[in-house]
Amino acid sequence: MHKLDVVDDAVLYRSLPHHPVFKESSTTTKVRVVFDASYKTSTAVSLNDTLLVGPVIQQPLVITIIRFRFHVITFVADVKKMYRQVLHYPIDQHFLRILFRRTPLDPIDTCEFLTVTYGTIAAPYLATRTLYSWLWMNFMEAVQAVIEDFYVDDLLSGATNLKDAIEKRHKITDMFAIPGFSLRKWASNVPEALIDVPSEDLAIKPLHNLQDDQFVSTLGVVWDTRMDMLRLNVDMPLPAVILTKRKVICYIARIFDPLGLVGLVIAATKMFMQRLW
Repeated sequence: MHKLDVVDDAVLYRSLPHHPVFKESSTTTKVRVVFDASYKTSTAVSLNDTLLVGPVIQQPLVITIIRFRFHVITFVADVKKMYRQVLHYPIDQHFLRILFRRTPLDPIDTCEFLTVTYGTIAAPYLATRTLYSWLWMNFMEAVQAVIEDFYVDDLLSGATNLKDAIEKRHKITDMFAIPGFSLRKWASNVPEALIDVPSEDLAIKPLHNLQDDQFVSTLGVVWDTRMDMLRLNVDMPLPAVILTKRKVICYIARIFDPLGLVGLVIAATKMFMQRLW
């Protein structure tokens, strides 16, 4: 991100609202900046309304997770700040500007983002397509297997034996290190598969409400590495004093089940919602 010298009407129109989000359960980034590119200006048009989403180039989430479960020895990881490693083309950078000041007493500066910004509707496609293009140009023979094991910045892979698992992990790590993509938050159902991974890059207690170091979160599900089982973690708040239909819908929406493992439970909650009407 770099700072511009002037603030004009065009910049104000393209300003991007942002705010911090605190996540104590994260083992890496406790505070993240969230950008709201869906915020509508006085013209009733948001930045996301003017951007093209891009075609779907990844396999469905369900297929990615099911393929992951076929491996005897499995491991997971994610790309560190993946979006921040992908530059926007120079002529497009002026479309991502924000107004910023460190304190309310400071003058307002106009900053311009140089990299793909989380919160824009095109960010997943831009980052993933850039990575895939680079892999195709440099590792054509191995790229298909790697692509099938990734979902945006999450890696879910494995092998049939320990030797192949370690070798595959080394190849993926080396391959991604060349363009500047660092893999972290490693976890495996066989600890020996991560024997030479630095301790700071291991996924340790990503979910603090589960009192077991062997639980990690990946793609919306909880993976028990010790038992090699997938679980669902439903973050249900305490019941409200006055339970409204809106609150019931909110509670139901908190159940994320990409594999349909608890479809009957979700169906029962929706039937209850119907009775409320």
